[in-house]
Amino acid sequence: MVSNNNQRDNPYNSKEAFCRFCHLLYERHLAAGVGGNISARSGNRVLLTPTEYSLRDLHPDTVSVVNKKGILMEGDKPTKEANMHLRILRERPDINVVFHLHGPHIIAASTMFEPGPSTLPAITLGFACYAYPLPMIPFMVPGSPDLAKSVSEAFSGKDSFAVLLLNHGLITIGKDFNEAMNIAEEVDEAARVYVLTGGQTPPIPSEKIEQIKSLGNL
Repeated sequence: MVSNNNQRDNPYNSKEAFCRFCHLLYERHLAAGVGGNISARSGNRVLLTPTEYSLRDLHPDTVSVVNKKGILMEGDKPTKEANMHLRILRERPDINVVFHLHGPHIIAASTMFEPGPSTLPAITLGFACYAYPLPMIPFMVPGSPDLAKSVSEAFSGKDSFAVLLLNHGLITIGKDFNEAMNIAEEVDEAARVYVLTGGQTPPIPSEKIEQIKSLGNL
């Protein structure tokens, strides 16, 4: 996926950009209450959302900054999902941003499938091009070592940019904030259509998906 490489959105840039995307995710109903968390590489450190903070309320002074070992260097105590974020970033040196989201349509859609390598069908163009097939892992306790291990393994393939969590939401990754955001929105749109139609939307034929992908970005 091609993203807008606007300098202001570069994850290496600032806590302000980090907070701006937290607010945007909340405004787009991809997180609620104190749910959802994100991370971004910042040189040799990692920016993380702090625990028990709503994405809507985050400001630069409260952003958690940890080193590569997860030791807190600045800000408030990080999310209990910090180990999961750090494992994904170690597993995928080609990406810089991780979003873990709790969008209601995404969670609803997750309950309509069994865990496996492919769940939500390719029912929208953007989803078909950028996030399909979408794997899902079984429900695991948030913040647990088992969840961190399973998610990082699900992202081991270099073509994997989104993973669904049963009853728990979605994780997307990207080179920068925009890429992770674009993928999240494509999954959310497909999940919304699937839920609103009761799963009756016919999928795009697989041969057509390959033709679309071969033409490049939408």
